[in-house]
Amino acid sequence: EYQEQLESNFADMANIGGRPGGAITAGCFLSRFTRKYNWAHLDIAGTAWRSGKAKGATGRPVALLAQFLLNRAGFNGEE
Repeated sequence: EYQEQLESNFADMANIGGRPGGAITAGCFLSRFTRKYNWAHLDIAGTAWRSGKAKGATGRPVALLAQFLLNRAGFNGEE
């Protein structure tokens, strides 16, 4: 159980679990504060950055998230 990785001897809970399931334990952490909301944890770190000579932010997830929000709001581009 991934929730168990957030148990702590020093605090009410840890804010990070073990290496296996890092994105899952991040979602578990957030779930403890969002019980009354519909939400999703998107682990976008792998696509958000370029490495090497051209390193920096890609902005790649921004268009996807913006389009999702527009679709949810009823703006599908056919106006």
